[in-house]
Amino acid sequence: MADHDPERSLQAKGDDLSKRLRKARQVELGTARKEPKLRNEKSGLGQAFRMSTELISALLVGVGLGWGLDKLLGTKPWMMIICIFLGGAAGILNVYNTAMRMADDVNEDLKEDLKETGASGATNGNDTGPDGRQSPEK
Repeated sequence: MADHDPERSLQAKGDDLSKRLRKARQVELGTARKEPKLRNEKSGLGQAFRMSTELISALLVGVGLGWGLDKLLGTKPWMMIICIFLGGAAGILNVYNTAMRMADDVNEDLKEDLKETGASGATNGNDTGPDGRQSPEK
């Protein structure tokens, strides 16, 4: 009987752990449904500030590099003008890449939401539109 008690105690601990894990998962899933689904939870203002900072910093690097090269090479306005354009192009490219990354994140989140709800994209295999209505015949 002494051999049976430790096994029963171990089984009780396992059951208790299973209950606690189940409860923790339910709490986690419940709070996850209430929060926004977006992975990037930054505000729109924060994202705009980031993009403008990237653009301005690229321009400032271009100005600094152009000014330094003009001083070093003695080509007073030309290197600064060239580097301003290069810095502006680099800044615009950074902003574009950031915007595309944000759009991809939103599209992935939308696809995940559609999978979770069981909805499909434009068609669901029986000639109905995304809203479930029968599509007009062609």
